[in-house]
Amino acid sequence: MNETDADMGAVTESSGSGDRPWTLTAASILFWLLATGLAATGVWGLAQIVTGQVETVSGAVGVALIAFLGALYYWFIGRRLLRMQDIVAQAVFQGLLWLPVGYYLREAAHPLIGIGFWALAAAIVGLVLSGPSRRAVGFGERRPFAGGE
Repeated sequence: MNETDADMGAVTESSGSGDRPWTLTAASILFWLLATGLAATGVWGLAQIVTGQVETVSGAVGVALIAFLGALYYWFIGRRLLRMQDIVAQAVFQGLLWLPVGYYLREAAHPLIGIGFWALAAAIVGLVLSGPSRRAVGFGERRPFAGGE
């Protein structure tokens, strides 16, 4: 429903085409799965501390804290993508960070897991940089500095 002005025509527009592309939904799901995995890693680290399976408690607490913070950050990226907000650059950067992880896993005698992480990186970058995703979040549109219109 549009409000109209006699001189200017449509003044406000409602979002009639607010459909989210499937690529953004899939990218959000990938980031939320990564967030879930990192949160589970943090819980596992805390369980290791409680059961006394670690050599240094402070190191294990640090690893668990970093896992929880990473999970929170990935949840935030997934949420912003699902809301169709522009967070494409951060999502691509985080996706590309999984490439060296895959390389080192391949070198550490885990070739299939390493290839899986490469596929994860390619899926994240491909989904986030696809045309429908970029158009939905407005990535690449030229905007003036200082938020002026």
